Amino acid sequence: MNKLLIALLMSLSLIVTACGDSGSKDDDSDDSTKTEETADSEDKDGEEDELDENGEKKKKKQAVPVEVVSVSRGDIQQTYRTITTLEAENDAEVVARSTGVLEEIFVEEGDTVKKGQLLAQLDVEQLSLEVAQLSATSKKLKKELDRQKSMFKRKLTSSDALDRARFEYLAQDAQYKLSKLKLNYASIRAPINGMIIERHVKAGNLIKNNDPLFKIVDPASLVAVMFLPEKEMANIKKNQDILLSVDALNGSIITGNVDRIRPSIDITTGTFKVVAKLNNPDQLLQNGMFGKVEVVFDMHFNSLLLEQQAVITQDNRSHVFVVRDNKAMQTPVKIGFKHNNIVEITEGLLENDQVITTGQQILKHETKIEIVGLEPQLVDKKEDPKTGNSPSSMVSNP
Repeated sequence: MNKLLIALLMSLSLIVTACGDSGSKDDDSDDSTKTEETADSEDKDGEEDELDENGEKKKKKQAVPVEVVSVSRGDIQQTYRTITTLEAENDAEVVARSTGVLEEIFVEEGDTVKKGQLLAQLDVEQLSLEVAQLSATSKKLKKELDRQKSMFKRKLTSSDALDRARFEYLAQDAQYKLSKLKLNYASIRAPINGMIIERHVKAGNLIKNNDPLFKIVDPASLVAVMFLPEKEMANIKKNQDILLSVDALNGSIITGNVDRIRPSIDITTGTFKVVAKLNNPDQLLQNGMFGKVEVVFDMHFNSLLLEQQAVITQDNRSHVFVVRDNKAMQTPVKIGFKHNNIVEITEGLLENDQVITTGQQILKHETKIEIVGLEPQLVDKKEDPKTGNSPSSMVSNP
């Protein structure tokens, strides 16, 4: 009996020992598997991340999306931009030079008239009678003067009587000529060539001397009157070109040139007056129009041109970012003329260089970039048929 119990206890001991060894092997296998997975994961992370100066992992930087434009060649001007009011140098206020009722008006506002053309007619009945009366009296006194001359030659009258007859005739003749002049003034005529822009009277009105009747301006004599600050006096010269645009012509450009420069400064405004003649053959411009004008001081031809938004200026120094091997390279540049958001590059770039125009504010030297969008065409070589200038020649202040 005792032997049987001892055999059973030994069997149980062997079984427990075997189970323990199996569990330990399973644990070791699991730990080994986990260790291998962790190593594989770390290897992968090592392949994806880079180390910084301190040996710590860091993520790779993404390329910055940007837009670019190519540097191209074209013409650019240096101008001064200001506003102007158009004034006619030849204009006339037609006033009455006789008295009477206005019988008829032959023109209206907007009509073109020639010098001497009949504009209106006053009632001439009374004036005609006065002329006839004075004419008869003048003829009578002329005969009396001739009679006194004949008698004086024959010594039948005194010199005093002859002088008196002469004075009476001359005074009457002057009155007669004055009445004829008034009769002529009753026919109101245009004093200059031009256009009727104002009519102040109606038919049937009683007209008195110096009453305003019409206003006439000559559109061919229109000039642009400008007032420039004194600092521009050294830049402006006679015969310099100007470019004028008015809202009424939907952006059409009218050319002209500087005609007169006032050589004195207005002490209250600090400006001086400049008058420019305009090319207005079709009389599209009218007196009193308000316009924007650019005075062309100078022009550079075949210059390197770039959009102004691409240039970054700090502390009076300018630079751009040029694309090199998909990197943004900070490049210092020198600027010449500026014109309608276009700038002239005098140093730092070459033709066809690709310059970043959008996104450059957040860039640093050698930042990786990715070009997006289409590259716009900066300069159109074709000339504007209205102005004879390329689009890059409409300029802004330097």
